[in-house]
Amino acid sequence: MKSFKSILSKAAFIALFLFVSGNFLYGQVQPVLTTVTDEEAKIKFAGFEEDMLVFEVQLSNLSARGTNLNILDENNNNIFMERILRTSHNCRYKIARNNMELITFKISGKTISFSQSFTINFRVEEKVEVKKL
Repeated sequence: MKSFKSILSKAAFIALFLFVSGNFLYGQVQPVLTTVTDEEAKIKFAGFEEDMLVFEVQLSNLSARGTNLNILDENNNNIFMERILRTSHNCRYKIARNNMELITFKISGKTISFSQSFTINFRVEEKVEVKKL
């Protein structure tokens, strides 16, 4: 009977030890997601060139280990994907209009998660000029 109690107590001790050490290691590995400020991530519509939407993207304080930039349409289809391996990134992106109604920029990495969306509305305006002959 002693051996059964001894084996049971040793098994309980080992299980407790593994549970505590696993939580300790797991807690140390978890990355901390940082909040992105307006100064660190600026994405703005810059205009329209040759039937292309132009966006200016300025990112700073990125992880040197790499950050992903994804540009998605309204159906979450990837239009463009880039892996950024610098701590800052400034670029202009020209994107085909393709009758999109929504475009989303997603920046993600080990310590950063940021998303910004733009709605796209197209209107045809008619301009009438009348001149005296």
